[in-house]
Amino acid sequence: MSSPTYILSRAFDALIHDPAKLGREIVFRIRRQLQSHPSVVTHSMNGVNFEFDFAFDYSIERMYFNVYEREIISVLQRYLKAGDSFIDVGANIGYLSAVALGIVGKSGAVHSFEPVPRYFDKLKKIPIANPGYHIHVNQAAAGGVEGSASIAVTNLPNIGWNTMVPGFMPEDTVAQKVAVPVRRLDNYIREHNIKNLTLIKIDTEGYELPTLEGLSGYLQNQRPILVVEVAPGAYKHLGRTLADLDSLLATYRYRLSHVKTPDQYIAATTLTSTTNVLLTPI
Repeated sequence: MSSPTYILSRAFDALIHDPAKLGREIVFRIRRQLQSHPSVVTHSMNGVNFEFDFAFDYSIERMYFNVYEREIISVLQRYLKAGDSFIDVGANIGYLSAVALGIVGKSGAVHSFEPVPRYFDKLKKIPIANPGYHIHVNQAAAGGVEGSASIAVTNLPNIGWNTMVPGFMPEDTVAQKVAVPVRRLDNYIREHNIKNLTLIKIDTEGYELPTLEGLSGYLQNQRPILVVEVAPGAYKHLGRTLADLDSLLATYRYRLSHVKTPDQYIAATTLTSTTNVLLTPI
């Protein structure tokens, strides 16, 4: 359990550096204390029905009260519009896919990738609950080579911590390893003839570089914006470095910035911890 001093120091740091986030956290904690709800609720988000199963994971309440992944949601809201296409790699149970679907509407499309069977079972409910919308769900990972690979699924209470990077997850926290299909995104985009692809989200717990390499055929001619979680600690397990990511971005003429400061460009090699970044074409 964290000490009161630690909690106060974290709160003070948030007050100085991100007061809006602190405010959302305070409202979240008050609302969760005051508002009771059934164990499973289907709620409409901008016209899109999404099932909140509160017993599934602690983060479901954060989704329900709209404090989950606010940085990424702000990117979706900034760049997507009605009629656009969006690709969600590492969709998990599909919360961000559902948010994006509500933005692009019935004239747009969402393509979601989630390889872990337990989470895909949740994701595949979204198209069933939303007839008339175009959401294509794929029980697959995205990488640089078509085929199959193993994904480690954690035994910790964290539905977002599952990785295809060998050795990145400590063995004593691995609940199981699952063989999953792997698709190259450039092949998938061509096969599905995806139009108006404005934004791609990649959250693959350290596997982002192979995922980006699987886009190479598309990035030669097209210029979507990408929001990517970069995990520097994973690169040594892949035999790669952050300089390889900088090289790839230079090849396809992209600039990297923190999500919160999209106009302040930095090198990937300056990242020291897992960070959400924005990749924008030059």
